[in-house]
Amino acid sequence: MKILCLHPWGTSGLIFEKQLATLTDMLGPTHEYVYINGHIPCARAQALPDFVKGPYYCWYEGLSTAQCQEAHDIIAETIKEEGPIDGVIGFSQGASLALSFILHHELHKPGVPCPFKFALFFCANLVISPDPKFNLDMVFKYSQDHKPADHGLRPAAKADDLDKMAREAQAAEGDHEGRGQNGDRHEIPAAVSGAKPNGPTKKRALLVHPDRKEALFDELTRLINEMLNNVPGQVDAERHSWPKDPKPEDFPRLMHPLTVRARVPIPSVHIIAEADPLMGHAEAAARLCDKEKTKLVYFMGGHRIPTAPTTLRTITSAVEWAMQKSQLM
Repeated sequence: MKILCLHPWGTSGLIFEKQLATLTDMLGPTHEYVYINGHIPCARAQALPDFVKGPYYCWYEGLSTAQCQEAHDIIAETIKEEGPIDGVIGFSQGASLALSFILHHELHKPGVPCPFKFALFFCANLVISPDPKFNLDMVFKYSQDHKPADHGLRPAAKADDLDKMAREAQAAEGDHEGRGQNGDRHEIPAAVSGAKPNGPTKKRALLVHPDRKEALFDELTRLINEMLNNVPGQVDAERHSWPKDPKPEDFPRLMHPLTVRARVPIPSVHIIAEADPLMGHAEAAARLCDKEKTKLVYFMGGHRIPTAPTTLRTITSAVEWAMQKSQLM
């Protein structure tokens, strides 16, 4: 199988190839891997040892929708030149980009098969849309109605508020299962997407209700706040604080399980680090995928590619499951 590999922020295709070497060896010699570079030069990723030399790249700075679109164009061009491509592997920003690419395809090309047959996501963080009009009406409400004090970010929403949203929306319409902030599993509603629905839904009515809207806004800003505090260099705080009179473009176009209806339709494996300060981002990313075709692998460690032999064997087994399942679709 031919597999596209998308590196994290502050590395490169060459560095990512070395990071994945043990895993690709375990998957066997019959696969071909395509490593490409992001188009934006940037600083070295903090976690990289000093002896790992650049150049270093990223796919987009901060949560830039325009740069995300450019990254989508690079992937589309790579598929055109190297395709067909069977699978995709991404780490951190690379994983988020892969999710964004697949979900954007599902939203804008309904009925057209996904460009990939399976996916492996390591430590995904916030997923953004390349479409500046994505959920524009909802974004406008958030930025207008919920101005953070002192131009900072609001405190985190209470888990009970989000659970209440989930239960009521699920009872109204029924939807996807996900993992809550406390680790328990519960039903998560898939809200409105960038695609125009046939008509208003009960779910949408719940999400724009003032109480629900505030809880959702707090959840989104909590995730942005975690990015600001834990990935220095990758996210510029100035880009994501709200001015006195916020405009819709001031709010990132986040693709969260509560703000996008589409789900990744292909078999996917999510590797989630239990000591990762962005663990909640990876869990939210997993809820963007079809639960019947998704495997989660947790490991003890931080925001990195795991190296423990036991964990790598588990990942190898999960990827082989995804590959086999993809052949049956």
